[in-house]
Parts: sequence; C-alpha cells; structure tokens
Amino acid sequence: MNLTTTDEEIESFVTQVNFGKMDGLIPAIVQDVNSKEVLMVGFMNKEALQLTLKKGIMHFWSRTRQKIWQKGEESGNISIVENITLDCDNDSVLCVVTQIGPICHTNRPTCFFNQLKKRCVDNPAITVAILEKIFKVIKTRRDYPSENSYVANLIQKGNEAILRKIGEEAVELLLAGKNTSSKEMIHEITDVIFHIMIFLASRGLTLENIYEELARRHQKKTKVKLYSN
Repeated sequence: MNLTTTDEEIESFVTQVNFGKMDGLIPAIVQDVNSKEVLMVGFMNKEALQLTLKKGIMHFWSRTRQKIWQKGEESGNISIVENITLDCDNDSVLCVVTQIGPICHTNRPTCFFNQLKKRCVDNPAITVAILEKIFKVIKTRRDYPSENSYVANLIQKGNEAILRKIGEEAVELLLAGKNTSSKEMIHEITDVIFHIMIFLASRGLTLENIYEELARRHQKKTKVKLYSN
C-alpha cells in the first residue's frame, strides 16, 4: 500500500467533500496507476471514503445491497490505493490504484468494454513482464490473505506444503515430457514456475534474486559483464 495518511489528513480531506448532491453519495472513478485506464466507477458514502483512506484499499457503498463493501473482499482482486483526488466541484473523486487481478465481475481487467464502435486492437505482446505481474498478485495474496485464495491457503500451510506441491508438479512435468504433447508440457512447466514463485514469496525472496543469480552465472560462463539500464 503506497497511500499513507494520518487521521488529521483523512478528516481534512473528507470534510471538503460535498455528499449532499446525491443523497450522501459521491461517484468514485477508479484508474489504473500504470496504464491510466479507467477500470470502474462506484459510489461512496462518507464512511466508505474514510475506510478507503484509512486502509488504503477501495471501499464502496452498494446501492443494491445497501451496505459498505471492500473491493475484492470475496475474490481477492483488491484495489490498492495510490492516490485520491477530489474534483473541482468537490462531489466526485478520482482514485488511482494498483489493481490486483481482474476488477470486473466478468473477469475482465476493466468494467468498460462495451464500445459504441468496435475497433480491432491487437493484444499487447506477452513478455517476461507477465512474471512480475503474477508475482505481484502472489505477494498481495500473501499480505492480504483471503479464505478463497489458493495462494494464501498454500502459504499459510507453510514451506513444507509448498515444496511438496512443487515436487508433485515436477513429477507431472517429467511424465508430460516423456509421454504427451508440447502443449501439455508447457502447461506443466507453467505449474512448476507458478509454485516456485509462491515459494519465493513465502520466503520473502523476489524474482530479482533469481535474475541476479542467472546474470552472475551467465557472466561467469561468458566472461561478459552485464550492465543494467
């Protein structure tokens, strides 16, 4: 969580907000901190805004259920608040977040996908950066455990359980490598990598630790010094 606020700062911010125009509610626009894409729009009452500022995780007022809810409280796909900005009329807020997992209940990365005019847009190239994204989700599951999260439950069982799972996946990879197609082998390799990342997170290690060791070995073998940008 990057947003840190004192009780005084929270009170000062909340008192500026005009909740009177919509019967105690204000629109809350949620924007991704990296892509700048608008992810969703929800509504907040005063208490939901206070909880968002205090906990650093998006909270909303459900007009259907008539209660406050935390984004991702069931799915684990939480929205970590980076900053909040009040608009010029003091009656809506822009919430910049780091989103963990899909934000939409349709399992899409944004709630805005029904375009007036459909456009053919190529999917962005999948690169090694996907490892960083997945590892970030794993760390969030570790730090904000949910009973419905496979990752959180496995980490809570301890390192021995994680290592046992890695061993099971490694055996499945060995069998796939001998007896099945490349597609199945890729599936099993992915399972092994995923569970290794869970183990790294459980031990407080990072992917950077692995990158550095690979670079050290490469440098030792090739005698070529690697420079980072």
